[in-house]
Amino acid sequence: MVFNKIKQFTLLAFISLIFGLMYACNKELTTRDKPFEPSHFELNGLSFVAGRDVVDSTDINALKAVHCNYIAQMPFAFGVQHSTQVTYNSTYQWWGETDAGIIATTLLAREKGIKTMLKPQLWFQNSYTAAFDLSADEEWKIWEQNYSNYILHFAHLADSLGIEMFCVGTELKIAVEKRPDYWVSLIDTIRTFYKGKLLYAANWDDYQQVSFWDKLDFIGIDAYFPLSDMETPDKEILVKAWTNEFNAIDAFRKQKNKDIVFTEIGYKSVNQCAHEPWNPSSRVVNEQAQANALAAFFEVFADKQWFKGAFLWKWYPKHQNAGGATNTDYTPQNKKAEEIIKRYFENENK
Repeated sequence: MVFNKIKQFTLLAFISLIFGLMYACNKELTTRDKPFEPSHFELNGLSFVAGRDVVDSTDINALKAVHCNYIAQMPFAFGVQHSTQVTYNSTYQWWGETDAGIIATTLLAREKGIKTMLKPQLWFQNSYTAAFDLSADEEWKIWEQNYSNYILHFAHLADSLGIEMFCVGTELKIAVEKRPDYWVSLIDTIRTFYKGKLLYAANWDDYQQVSFWDKLDFIGIDAYFPLSDMETPDKEILVKAWTNEFNAIDAFRKQKNKDIVFTEIGYKSVNQCAHEPWNPSSRVVNEQAQANALAAFFEVFADKQWFKGAFLWKWYPKHQNAGGATNTDYTPQNKKAEEIIKRYFENENK
């Protein structure tokens, strides 16, 4: 009798254990497969790299495959530290940076329902854009005329194409701090003919110092905020790490009564990619770190009505040859991060 009771107890315990394991597995699967929360982004943006070669419909189809509805096109100009020089539309510009390339890319994208932000920006060899400075008022006036020629050229092109958004400058910290009246005048001039939305792309560490947000439609931030020095922080750690920066952005946009666009955000697929995202020190491939960092960004901002969206840095033409498992660049293409983007962007379009 006692032996039979022991057998019955053992059988019941075994059955309970099996059901417990089944429940735990089901719970784990349910959590893992839980759908992403819907987002209110108006723009699911990718920074579309200007290439040497002509863009065709297959390049745009790759954008649509991840549910992108906005691209940033970036016709670079070239400057030299402490010089008034601004060189653009030169013979050595890549096709995608030329007027012909911008026109063709814009029209191909529009056929697929993808809008454009035109974002002309300066590139300084061996010098950070924000550090650009001049010593004399006369030098600044010459540079301002040269920069205006560059920006107004592309603003007129944007207007002629009906491009939806235009960025008047990117990360020009000292020029913005020292010459605020110039920027107000430049924006006012663009407003006289350009009908789309205007913004400026401030770096993550100086957006609160820009004095002319009231002249623009959105506060633009290149959002390379340092979050964690761990090699592969999980999404939950990164979501928590966003707290202080998120609160600061939220308070600032309330103060300025402006919605936010991340004009750039991205992470390389390397160890510690969220530590100093603008230039991580590691060169060790880590797809998961990149995927976690992007997933955390989406989770923090996806349901905020005042957050209009972001342009992820960056996306190359010829998708089949871009990125991949051994690539350490910012592009999410053909990496774990691409699936993260696709799933969030898909939800945002619902």
